[in-house]
Amino acid sequence: MKRAAFTVGCFLFVCFASSGCATTKVERLGAVYTPKPSNCEIAFYKRTGPEREFEVIGKIESHIKRDFFLGGVAGLEDEGYKELRKKACGLGGDAVVIDDHVETWSGEMTYLHVWATVVKFKGKR
Repeated sequence: MKRAAFTVGCFLFVCFASSGCATTKVERLGAVYTPKPSNCEIAFYKRTGPEREFEVIGKIESHIKRDFFLGGVAGLEDEGYKELRKKACGLGGDAVVIDDHVETWSGEMTYLHVWATVVKFKGKR
């Protein structure tokens, strides 16, 4: 009985562990700002920055994978924005400019690769 419970426990651990993960590289550039809460408000822009003046304070490269059957699909607007928001808030940023992104599939795994720039609006400290 103990062996069966151990086997089931190991199986569940492997299932949950492989359902998804994110590897994110953050590079701080320029001035250092006070981190904000991880769920702070962040504006998102695709390929072009905001109309107002800003300074670049960081670069983010994120690789997210999800098992389609256990964790759903890794998409830019949901998983990508969530990860980028958390990292941009940690840098004290106001907005994220998505420089490029790629969504791919391999078997049951979905992958999202995002390259982004974190900006701080001028005149806002």
